Amino acid sequence: MKIAYLINDMYGIGGTVRTVANQAAALSARHEVEIVSVFRHRADPVLPVPAQVSLRPLVDIRQQGDQETGVGGRPLYEGSERAGLPPMLFPPEDSRGATHSRLTDDRLEEYLATTDADVVVGTRPGLNVVIARAAPERLVKVGQEHLTYEQHSDELLHVMATEYPSLDAFVTVTEADARTYSERMPLPGVRLLSIPNSVPAPPFTINGHNTRTIVAAGRLAPSKRHDLLVQAFSMVSDEFPDWTLRIYGRGSRRGALGRLVGSLGLQDRVWLMGPHPRVEEAWAQGAFAAVTSSEEPFGMTIVEAMRSGLPVVSTDCPHGPASIIRDREDGLLVPNKSAPGIAEGLARLMGDDELRRRMSAAALSDSERFDPVNVVRRHEELFHDLAGSGAPTRSSSDPPAPRPEAPESCRVDVGPDGVSVLDFGPERLRSGAGEGVVYDPLDSRVPGAVVLTKQDLRIELVPGLDGRVRVDATELDLSTGTWQVYRRECGQGTTADAEKPVRDVTIHQYGFPLSSAYTSTLSLVIPARSPKGRLILQVRRSAHHAEVEHVEVADELFTVQGRVLGRTRPDARARMVVGLHASSQSRREFPSAVAQGGEFTAVIDPEMVVRGRHGDSDRWQLRLVLSDGTECTVGRHLSGVVGYKKIIEYAAQQVKPEDGTGTKVRPYYTVNDRLGLKTSPLAPTLPVERIRVRPAGRHGDDLRLEVVLGMPLPEGASYAVEVVRGTDAGQRFPLEVVPGPSGRDEGRLVGRLPLLHHHDHRGTTIPRVRWQLRLLAGPAGALGRLGAKAVFPHTCRKWSHGTYVRSATVAPLGSGDVRLTVADVSLWAGLGHRLH
Repeated sequence: MKIAYLINDMYGIGGTVRTVANQAAALSARHEVEIVSVFRHRADPVLPVPAQVSLRPLVDIRQQGDQETGVGGRPLYEGSERAGLPPMLFPPEDSRGATHSRLTDDRLEEYLATTDADVVVGTRPGLNVVIARAAPERLVKVGQEHLTYEQHSDELLHVMATEYPSLDAFVTVTEADARTYSERMPLPGVRLLSIPNSVPAPPFTINGHNTRTIVAAGRLAPSKRHDLLVQAFSMVSDEFPDWTLRIYGRGSRRGALGRLVGSLGLQDRVWLMGPHPRVEEAWAQGAFAAVTSSEEPFGMTIVEAMRSGLPVVSTDCPHGPASIIRDREDGLLVPNKSAPGIAEGLARLMGDDELRRRMSAAALSDSERFDPVNVVRRHEELFHDLAGSGAPTRSSSDPPAPRPEAPESCRVDVGPDGVSVLDFGPERLRSGAGEGVVYDPLDSRVPGAVVLTKQDLRIELVPGLDGRVRVDATELDLSTGTWQVYRRECGQGTTADAEKPVRDVTIHQYGFPLSSAYTSTLSLVIPARSPKGRLILQVRRSAHHAEVEHVEVADELFTVQGRVLGRTRPDARARMVVGLHASSQSRREFPSAVAQGGEFTAVIDPEMVVRGRHGDSDRWQLRLVLSDGTECTVGRHLSGVVGYKKIIEYAAQQVKPEDGTGTKVRPYYTVNDRLGLKTSPLAPTLPVERIRVRPAGRHGDDLRLEVVLGMPLPEGASYAVEVVRGTDAGQRFPLEVVPGPSGRDEGRLVGRLPLLHHHDHRGTTIPRVRWQLRLLAGPAGALGRLGAKAVFPHTCRKWSHGTYVRSATVAPLGSGDVRLTVADVSLWAGLGHRLH
């Protein structure tokens, strides 16, 4: 049997993507399976698609150069005019309706008409509707629900109720949602049932007793309520000072969560890690997981965490968590939308090692019911029954086992000793007559050599007979930084052309975070992936190191606390030295006494740091210098995390002199996770009173911007407007200072915005087009944002083409930016609107 899955975009990350990959992999054990992705936005999928499953994109949306747009701003993908027209087959009521077009309709309709599949499965309401409307009768038509009934709009539910009766089956992921559909959307003649999502066993499991990390993963979206998780953690963080919270994922709430973490002073305890391409590797670094959604159709992250051996603290929200977690056995169900309730659940697991260990074992055992072997049988029986082909060829007691995957090319293990082991084996064995077992080096995944490179440095390592390579920073004298990893096959030469990057890796990190009290020297080799998916090794090494544990920004000072590794004697005369990267002459020193156990505290005054350098953009490095002259690097490394530059953002302090340009000073982490200070000029604080944009020129093809500020403009400042969104996004246009009316205490800026000269708009009648604009001011080369939240909306009009009037409307946004809308209105349509 051939089974085809229709998905909106298989090249991204999300629960539906993971679910489809898991189902396809399991069914491919004895069926031909194809995944049809409507869109393709990158060269390769983020999550790997099994080799035995074919992936077929329909529309390539990777932008190449400037791209014209059609109705509703639809990009003309693949240069097709049809891409600029709204869809007719795909329902616009679906939340992805704005991304679909007549072109996607054409490709979907063509695929359904020509496919040789026996069963076609839709994975979102819009695609289910497409299948119901366009799939020929010879196909078995199955719709899947990956959300819940309540999560759809009334308009979409009406379309679903109208079109779904043409399906053969409709599958939800929970019994509760199936009951809701049966009660509120009767589908006569359609098989309605629930089948849970499947999750394969991860490459390794853990019991979480040797770490103090809570892990959460998922889209940073409003319904996931990560804000409640952060608030709950803040309620118990003082009681459990050695615990941290890591939140993996991307989404629209990233900025708001970052601000919440900062407002609670939790930058050193709550880390927004960004997306992870192999979430099972993230689970393996945690003691338990937390899921705080207000609604959860199923709960893939819950099952994934449990399959990795983590108990889960989850809100008891509709519909999924209660169907997965056995409360107080393999996890805890806490009140929905309740930060205190979540905090109580977190504290219960944080404070009881034995409970976590017991729940970890139960989570592993109970989650086996979601293994693809156990779940795929139900899909297979449904498909065979609908196709009228009888039961599967094997007996029901012999469930289909997923086709074995080719092992990853390399597994990397790094433990609490900071040494990484690259495992390319084991080599395949062959038996020699009367000689026992010997290795066959020609039939192996093991390379002839592993090459580590960093700029001009190069180290070659030969794998052992077991296919392993041990990378110890101290033994190999590796310097701090990023090392690239290449493999050279047996018999190949030593040229760079013969070396290939190591891809397709599994990374197992355990034993972190390391205790600074029991770590004497810094020597770590931490594996990671480059943006292109290649294996890299992040080396963190220093003979003398001060590990940062907390940075506080308060009372116009920076307080840095931590521990000097391997230091047991106190040192009252130690000092924190702040120096410019580019100059050994500019040094500032601050007392930083070291206590008996190596603990240190340094209080840095930003005003002293920038004294004599106001308005400059500088980067300062920190060194802890002991009384005997020993210099210690200062940074954060023992957690096993790399890339704090993108994870932790400290607040800035403003230093304002009596005259001249002020300076912002912010602690930050360098590319090698060392702590430093960054200074930059302060933008002048100017109140924006009015903004006006009016069409100018014969046909209104020019836009003239005028900004009125509520005070005279400071001398020496530069001004500009930046396009944040819309055509010409990223472009900056200068604003010039012009004299204001005599007798008024105000400043005026004017500028020309050639936005309508873009080829998308040149010489056309414009129904409606929008831009988001940002006002900038400050020293040349260091402009900062001017907020315009308090301005009133304003519209200017001008006769344009024939009977059209061109209007330009500017209105404030909550961020301080402004929205500019240009529209052409027919005179007759305008008069008719006014008459009505």
